[in-house]
Amino acid sequence: MTKTKGKTPDYVGEYIADIESGKILTGHLIREWYVNHIKPIVQDKDPKWKYVPKKGYKYIRFVEHFCKQSKGQWAGQPIKFMLFQKAKWQAVFSIVSRETGLRRFQEIFDERGRKNGKTTELAPLADYLILQESGAEFYSCATTRNQAMRVWQEALSIIDQSEDLSEYIGHKVFPQPEIYTKKNYSEIKSSFYVLANKPKNLDGLNASGAIIDEIHELPRQIYDIIKQSMTARKEPLLSLIGSAGFVRGALFDSERDYAVKVIEKVAEDERLFPLLYELDSPDEWLDETKWIKANPGLDVIKDRSKLRDNVNRAKVDVNFAISVKTKDFNIINVAKSSWLTYDEIINADFGMYSEDEIGEWGSEKRKQFMERFRNSVAIGGYDLSKTGDMTAFTTMLFDKEKKQIVCLTMYWVTRDFITSEQAVRAKVPFDAWIDRGLVRISGDSEIDYHDVAKYVYSMFEEYGINYDFICYDSWSATYLTTELEQYGYSREGCQVPVRQGFQSLSIPMQKFESLLKTKRLTHLKNPVTKWCLSNVELVMDRNGNMMPKKVNDDPAMKIDGFATILNCLYAFTKNPTSYIDFGAEDATEKEDS
Repeated sequence: MTKTKGKTPDYVGEYIADIESGKILTGHLIREWYVNHIKPIVQDKDPKWKYVPKKGYKYIRFVEHFCKQSKGQWAGQPIKFMLFQKAKWQAVFSIVSRETGLRRFQEIFDERGRKNGKTTELAPLADYLILQESGAEFYSCATTRNQAMRVWQEALSIIDQSEDLSEYIGHKVFPQPEIYTKKNYSEIKSSFYVLANKPKNLDGLNASGAIIDEIHELPRQIYDIIKQSMTARKEPLLSLIGSAGFVRGALFDSERDYAVKVIEKVAEDERLFPLLYELDSPDEWLDETKWIKANPGLDVIKDRSKLRDNVNRAKVDVNFAISVKTKDFNIINVAKSSWLTYDEIINADFGMYSEDEIGEWGSEKRKQFMERFRNSVAIGGYDLSKTGDMTAFTTMLFDKEKKQIVCLTMYWVTRDFITSEQAVRAKVPFDAWIDRGLVRISGDSEIDYHDVAKYVYSMFEEYGINYDFICYDSWSATYLTTELEQYGYSREGCQVPVRQGFQSLSIPMQKFESLLKTKRLTHLKNPVTKWCLSNVELVMDRNGNMMPKKVNDDPAMKIDGFATILNCLYAFTKNPTSYIDFGAEDATEKEDS
């Protein structure tokens, strides 16, 4: 039975009670969000925010009274929200400031498995919000126009099926798709538009709301532009929705990571409403009783029998399993052909190094972290850029007490690269990485290798770090090798060319895989390096030797950071006990090599 405050249904309170009692099974991130963040407000225990259930109920009533389904077996029938949807929207619209009465939440991050009613749920939102604010601008945004049109067309279908809404809302297709309020409703027209992935066309927006669907495919800059365009509105609402996808290092990953921090109270953001419908363990996709954690619409919106058929096939079809786990259960993965799994790539266990302890480049925390390696011996590795690539340099450091290898990698790109077709297609936040000091600008159209040489020498100048070996792909390396000699790296055998072939790279790749999986090598959670690792595809010759290539041979998918680590490991595998003695395993590898 729905609990009430007065005569207004309290779906939020009901949902929380069902979660706490175990009647509804959710993952721990959903539970923590509702119980730790929302419940105190519902119980009137928050000094800043209050819960006014009638505000959210007004929206739910609008949907269920005026809006009808457009597709499938329920076409023409009224849209009926499930409890998890009612709780979401009642919380979003009903939690307001005690001082101003304005809505608290201005951004929603909603991750759930596919076929859980995302489009049907979002379409009424656009129709509702353009009726609530005179002069509203609402947008449906995606990487392609066809994709962005899905929500817009669904919103139009709702209007076409309602005589009441059609009286006040009209539409046109040319010169651009637009749903708008008629003059008999408001003097200042409110509109709902379609936007595709064209940053140059987004200047001048004054958005009051937006829906971004399938966010794993959208470049970060589009999100940033839309979000910034809402700053003049008192109660904007940005809705991000999607499932994990295969593109790593892009908008989905950064927004999900941030959402987790908000839920776990590591970060504070009063405007974000994060809903992460995920499994608590990757193995739970094989347990039918746990499927609802990632699929809150199971048995009503999403067909259980079809999901069961997909899971049964996935158990014997590896390629299909990757798709099912990623799309149906939000198990974060990489491209189907990628060498490493997502869990391996994130390298979550740092041993003695916490993320907070490491700090950003240039920060005091980073300087303090580097002090532990003062006067250390290191191995260096670099990969110089061809046209349209990144240049990277890895400093491989060794913690002999903890028996852990630490990889510090710096990246350089040209100014022209930032706006290149490859950079846009990569869908990763180069601008943000540059701002954080993870990537540096060097030159306009060509990397100035003097910048790389200065960086290498700065490690010695600032921390006394000296390189036993500096290993490199000999392609176009003559200038840099000469300049490094001028910085003191001129002794015989210091600079080591590494042939980029099966014979040279197979043992380093095997060693890297072993070290990463056993948590004995860390890249310190560098997002650029993680992206490079997700783009690595394995190639093997007839003798079982391996070497890397870009996934799907796509030039936009950079692997430069991984190449530098391999170059370092080439020297390491020749004499590992000079740096860290991992035991008999390494001695055997040395003999075999």
